[in-house]
Amino acid sequence: MKLTNLAFCIALGAIAAAPVLAQDVTLRASHNANADEPYGVGLRKMDELLRERTGGKAAIQVFDNATLGDEMESIQGTQMGTVDIAVTANETLANFVPDLSVFSLPFLFADSEQMDRALQDPEVIAQAQDVLNAQGFHLITFFSAGTRHVMTKQPIEEMSDLDGLKIRTMQNPAHVDTFRAFGANPTPLAYTELYGALETGVVDGAEAANTNFYAQKFYEVAPDWAMIGWLELVAPVIMGEAAYQALPEDVRAALDEVGAEAGSFQRAAYRESDAAREADIEAAGVTITRPDIQPFRDAAEGVKQNYLQSEAQQKLFELISNVE
Repeated sequence: MKLTNLAFCIALGAIAAAPVLAQDVTLRASHNANADEPYGVGLRKMDELLRERTGGKAAIQVFDNATLGDEMESIQGTQMGTVDIAVTANETLANFVPDLSVFSLPFLFADSEQMDRALQDPEVIAQAQDVLNAQGFHLITFFSAGTRHVMTKQPIEEMSDLDGLKIRTMQNPAHVDTFRAFGANPTPLAYTELYGALETGVVDGAEAANTNFYAQKFYEVAPDWAMIGWLELVAPVIMGEAAYQALPEDVRAALDEVGAEAGSFQRAAYRESDAAREADIEAAGVTITRPDIQPFRDAAEGVKQNYLQSEAQQKLFELISNVE
């Protein structure tokens, strides 16, 4: 039996509309590192798990190398709807959510393993989620950006060697105050501008992890590497709360599950990458020094107290400190 023109149009419309179901979701994820660095690896693991868990109903499209904007722009993108998921150093996110500045405190964690345990602790996660929700964001998981050291154009044998040096920091008050306490002249600067700033002498050095120091070839313009481990850099993976709530319920549940799994996977990948890159850095001809850490720890103590002002900050700090 032949379809009438009207029936045919209705049938054709139904076929065309079929793939565009409420549960067919592709989320755009933004980060500022290379595709093969741990941020990209972690997001692609999340995509893989989400596709599996939802039977292909939901996926994550990953945009590397700040294609959708730097960290500040990506966070703003989650507010405007141009970015669904953003991976950002906590230091940048704390400009939008001040109570998260606790994660930016120097020597907050004993080491990367204790950080990993803290970022899986249900109470720590719940408290972080509360402060993010209050500002319109949703926490999917925590990534890591490694154990942070200092690159310069001259060897740093002790803390006093930093006196007066222009050290690039993230655009975060706790970082600025920390490097000022170390005796340096902290200079906030976007990550995407760092290589050129080192090359032209706008800054004398910066802080980084083994992984991105090597991957971004910063050693070409800052060939001295002081391993002080002043920070375990936390990188929240976030959405806008409204966008998260607008997802189908089964996709939200799956995203929560795979977020936790991908977070653990990514943090382990960063620890492994940092360990492996140390040998690569040395092979590249970098001068590696290991200054006495205690003076850095002592200088950082005063900074910590300045960033534990609100009740939420105190609670988050205590919860992290109690994780063994």
